Amino acid sequence: MARAKSSCSGRGGASLALRIATVALSVASAVMTATAAAQPAGDAPTSTSSGSVSYSDYSSFRYSLAATVICAALQAAAVWLEASGRAGDAKAAASLAELVDTAAQVLLYSSAALSFAVDDFGTCGRRVAGVCATAGAFCLRVRVSGAISLSAGVALSASLYLKDVPVSDERKPELRCGPCGHGCHCHH
Repeated sequence: MARAKSSCSGRGGASLALRIATVALSVASAVMTATAAAQPAGDAPTSTSSGSVSYSDYSSFRYSLAATVICAALQAAAVWLEASGRAGDAKAAASLAELVDTAAQVLLYSSAALSFAVDDFGTCGRRVAGVCATAGAFCLRVRVSGAISLSAGVALSASLYLKDVPVSDERKPELRCGPCGHGCHCHH
């Protein structure tokens, strides 16, 4: 019980708030990606048969959407583990929490990188107009989604930093050995 109580004060509370922010930002990024659609001008090479471009036209953006949704779910589980105090109760739960955090960081940063590379989609390495030349509104939404993913990654990193780095006013426990509790070299 003391462990769950201490996680809600000071650094633990800030860490938990940043984790919750990570969930919210991941959801916002997913929504921004999922709603990204624009009407391209003319018969651009990136236009589809319906005349519009969407995240679903590009496997990289489908990955980005899936990554942010998975990250939101993983971080929601991490929030529950941290808030309930279970992340510190057992070695297996602590290992699971660390695995969740690592996976979430990988997903968020890779999603952000793909979103920022939107200018190059549709060019295939040639000097032709990419998707952004014909679908500016789509590209703007995808870039905003990338910025939100990057913000979620930074919030998660800050949360982990606050959780793991000791504060200067925390004292290290003194080394105590033997039944007297006064140190290993006590002489009575």
